[in-house]
Amino acid sequence: MSDTSPILALPYLMPAQAQKHVTHNEALQRLDVLVQTVVESFGATLPPDTPVEGEVHAPGPGATGSWAGQEGHLALWLDGAWSFVALRPGWRAWGRADNRLRLWDGTAWVALPVDTDGLAGVGIGTAHDATNRLAVVAPAALLTHAGAGHQLKINKADAAETGSVLFQSNWSGRAELGAIGDDNFTLKVSADGAVWKDALRADRTTGVVAVPNGLDLGGSLTGTAVTQSSVDGTAGRLTKVGDFGWGLASSGLANIADWNRTDAPSGVYAFGATTLSPEARPPGYSPGNFGIVRIERFNNDFFKQSASRAAASNPEEIWERRHANGTWTEWKQVYNQGTVVGPASQSGGKPTGALLERGSNANGEYLRFADGTQECWRSLAGTVGAASLWTFPAAFAGAPVVTGSVVATSLSVMCLEAVPSHISASVSARDASGRRADTMHLVARGRWF
Repeated sequence: MSDTSPILALPYLMPAQAQKHVTHNEALQRLDVLVQTVVESFGATLPPDTPVEGEVHAPGPGATGSWAGQEGHLALWLDGAWSFVALRPGWRAWGRADNRLRLWDGTAWVALPVDTDGLAGVGIGTAHDATNRLAVVAPAALLTHAGAGHQLKINKADAAETGSVLFQSNWSGRAELGAIGDDNFTLKVSADGAVWKDALRADRTTGVVAVPNGLDLGGSLTGTAVTQSSVDGTAGRLTKVGDFGWGLASSGLANIADWNRTDAPSGVYAFGATTLSPEARPPGYSPGNFGIVRIERFNNDFFKQSASRAAASNPEEIWERRHANGTWTEWKQVYNQGTVVGPASQSGGKPTGALLERGSNANGEYLRFADGTQECWRSLAGTVGAASLWTFPAAFAGAPVVTGSVVATSLSVMCLEAVPSHISASVSARDASGRRADTMHLVARGRWF
């Protein structure tokens, strides 16, 4: 029979043993430190200089001095000397330094797992309370994956409740996001923690995002929600500055490509020497002209096209035409202060020039209207010996109506000596006796086309 117990190596009282109390007391000393074991240090390699009676240590690998070779043992300071007890797997000891319970697994001391199921609360660096069952005081908190993804779930009882993340400043709410009072996603902000404003709201059914209090963008929008070119007419896309010619401060207009183009979106375009269908240009335009074309649409078929030349040497004309029922109308000029008065012209009986043309020469003055009406006038002195020939300052298309008045102190009238032609009239001032040398004010009215 062994002299010591197999587990704690306690000395047995032997038959006929003298001083049994010594053996008994030695066993009690060991029990005193091994039962409810509290270890001062785990893994230390150097014994303390001034150990206290009853101290227990767990030497680590490479221990020196009195602990040399005692890895896997408990070192007990009893009666001014170190004694050692071999560890067995399953032994437990409380660490005084870190307040943790450890277990010897046969090769090392390992911390015992703590059963956290069903806890009333957890406080890390602080105390939890009835509302904040998990409370953490730390400069940061980390939630990471276990080899794949990671998902944090916030679950609420029903739609009317709140499942959210609240951001505070000095314990006063400043921002909150989540399903707040309904099942839509909402981002709220507050300046004082009392009055809250919805900054963003995403409808749970449609996915449409609303910005109830406006949106202030500091940068530039990109992506397919924005027009992809200066002539992108895709419905629902945001238009950039310069698209369709609007907002440009310099050159860069897209060319209309073809005078007879029917699919150009509303906007401002350029034309030039490369623009196709030159036969469809406005009257008077030449191949070398360049300028602006504006498209204004009512629908796919009905729209208006207007054009003006850009060179300083070109007249300040604006021409426009319409497209309807698959057909282009003729170009028509839009008149302004720069084009109302000027050379009147026509083509096929249709006006192509200015509204009014006024001129004068040695034969008098004339006024031509775009509708074909023409007036000529002058003052002409009569002669006694023969009729006076008035050559009109501008020819008529046919014989005009000639009228006049005479400057005289006695009866004197203007008479036509013959039927007027389209270029002249033979006139005289007469009284009952014959021709007079009175001044005649003559007017001829007719048409120039």
